[in-house]
Amino acid sequence: MTLRNILLAGTALGAAAILSGPAFAATSTQAELNALKAQIEALQKKIDDVEIQHGNQIKSLEERKSDVEVSLKDGRPVFKTADGNFTFGITGRAHLDVGAYDQDTNSEANFGALRGNANFRRARLGFNGTFAKDFGYNIEFNFGDSGTESNARIYEVALTYKGIEGVNLVLGATKPKMTLDDSTSSNDITFIERATAVNLALTPAAGEARMTAGGTFNTDNFFSAAYYTMGSAAAGGGLDDYDSSNIVGRLAYATSPKEGLNVHIGASGSHSFNLPADTIRFRDRPELRVDPLRYVDANFAGTADEVTVYGPELALNYGPFRAQGEYYIYDVARNGVLADASFDAWYLQASWVITGEAYKYDIKKAAYSGVKPANPFGFGGKGMGAWEIAARYSSADLNDASAGIAGGQQDIITVGLNWYVNNNLRFMLNYLNVDVEDRGGVINPNFGHDAVALRTQFTF
Repeated sequence: MTLRNILLAGTALGAAAILSGPAFAATSTQAELNALKAQIEALQKKIDDVEIQHGNQIKSLEERKSDVEVSLKDGRPVFKTADGNFTFGITGRAHLDVGAYDQDTNSEANFGALRGNANFRRARLGFNGTFAKDFGYNIEFNFGDSGTESNARIYEVALTYKGIEGVNLVLGATKPKMTLDDSTSSNDITFIERATAVNLALTPAAGEARMTAGGTFNTDNFFSAAYYTMGSAAAGGGLDDYDSSNIVGRLAYATSPKEGLNVHIGASGSHSFNLPADTIRFRDRPELRVDPLRYVDANFAGTADEVTVYGPELALNYGPFRAQGEYYIYDVARNGVLADASFDAWYLQASWVITGEAYKYDIKKAAYSGVKPANPFGFGGKGMGAWEIAARYSSADLNDASAGIAGGQQDIITVGLNWYVNNNLRFMLNYLNVDVEDRGGVINPNFGHDAVALRTQFTF
């Protein structure tokens, strides 16, 4: 081939390449666009599928708002709607006490033989829960009692608003949180009965089924409570006289409520005015209610005009050890020319969970929760439950010579052994030594007894 032919051939090939380039590029670009379009369509389909799926889920949730979830934690039935706005629970407790007494001759001469007996101290059944998420309710009745009193009555019928963080506003027949020991549930108290000092403090203005308006406020370390109360809604409570007026308050501070060494410092008080004529009588059984007899008794028989109760609370807990005490003064202003009266009472107690479980403190009520065994007895396991030993000394002086009141001075030593079988069952064994001095209105002003009692406690 000549040079000229080679050049002509090269020129022809170059021209062909130049002319075919745009066509090839166009073909390649169209393919890419088609592929991209296919990807967009696939992505859109996935988005549509996701929207359909979520739409179905949202629709399902909307349809299930009224569905009910059921739980049985610790054997307690609780019903809850899927949206959490409504709950309904059933709760109950039974405290069966069996006791016996060994009296001295002076006690038997004064009162006759004390009655060793078996008694359902409490047999309570209740219904509680929430509605509209922020409102709580509790309706509870007590079918057990002590001695010769009524054996069926209202314990609590109350409505609570919880829509403000840290605040609980309550209205109805309820139990104001006054004193440390009474703010502790009867399921969680260390001894079979609370100390006399606490029971006397509740007499004028607090205690169960009080007609109440008020509430509590708490932070992580601080607790406060304030209430206006009237009479009790329990059977025989005497709500026929609405002139009874009481102000109840409590403050508490806890250094470390959740763990470690915790120190509780607090104070409780009440002031009662516009009193019905027959309402004030300070008396209590000797920290056991198998027999209905009360040893100390200061009866004002319609002479009280105003009553003020106040005193400090102190407690500490660290791991399995706990100690607490309270001291109260009871001032009674009397009608006319009668002299005013003043009494006082106190107690100290300490306890130790020998199996090592730690005490729990609840700042929402500024009191202690119950012991939960780390290794429950039963359920097919080999646990031994939790074991606790405790001791308490209490003293109450209802004598005021200047006011002519000789209600007696009572001192009680109590030693206890508690077995927490599991979260529902507990056995409590108490020994009590009771000594009373300077009690008026009896043959022998100085007397006493020993007592042994066993409580079988079942709760759910």
